[in-house]
Amino acid sequence: MSPDHRPTPATIIGELLTSHPEAASLLAEASHWRALAMCSAVSTRVKFTAAQAARLAYEELRHRLEPRRRHPVHFGLGLLLLLVVAAGLTMLVLIELSDWLGGSRSALPALAATAVWLTVAWLAALAVLRRRWALVTAVIGAAILLELLLVALHGLSPGGTPAGAQDHDSTVFGILTGAFILVLTAGAAVLMAHMESPSLLAARQRWHRARAAYEEEAATHQADAETAAVAVQAWLGLVRARVTEIAADDERLLCDAVALAAVLVERSRPELPPSW
Repeated sequence: MSPDHRPTPATIIGELLTSHPEAASLLAEASHWRALAMCSAVSTRVKFTAAQAARLAYEELRHRLEPRRRHPVHFGLGLLLLLVVAAGLTMLVLIELSDWLGGSRSALPALAATAVWLTVAWLAALAVLRRRWALVTAVIGAAILLELLLVALHGLSPGGTPAGAQDHDSTVFGILTGAFILVLTAGAAVLMAHMESPSLLAARQRWHRARAAYEEEAATHQADAETAAVAVQAWLGLVRARVTEIAADDERLLCDAVALAAVLVERSRPELPPSW
């Protein structure tokens, strides 16, 4: 082949794009997936930075609020346990009030009393955490007075008169029920004192959401990169086949044509989805 008629990479690729039915489509597909892979790579870096910032914010808050991790109970688990304790308190208060008000009329007072007991537990936990021992003593005294009131109400008949001597067993049962109420209230106070801060839970959830978003975007980028590699190789393989068909022994022409084909993939401007 004379030098004047020697094909150039540009003429080979130009002829390939105009004559081969799949060439333009392969080039567009390779360029499209390469652009998607580049965009998802940028998005992955952004979400990685956001995840790292959320993690550092969580750890900084944990170091400030929990320098020695003295509140190991997860906030969600603590709330679940408090619900169980509240249900137990409600049942015990219903038992205490049932003799005085009757079963049907004691439901709302029992719920109100349960709220009071939980408030007492919260005040005790807060006083312990702040080392206000005088306040702790006052809260314990108030709890004992409330329990004595419940025991007294348990000993009343529905008409409000004291129970007779035959109800001695019922009075003893009321005292035992009151003791269980105090135990549950103390348990609720201990649980509240060892629960983590809700702000710490919120910060950890923000970190986990940011990490999940990063992992999802990283998986998307991996898939885009793999698909782009396959599409680019399909386009470059077609160019290699055409150059080999025209000049099988010209390695320089083959390298130049493949390099030009790769440049076309990089310089092409495909239309991306609106989300990009």
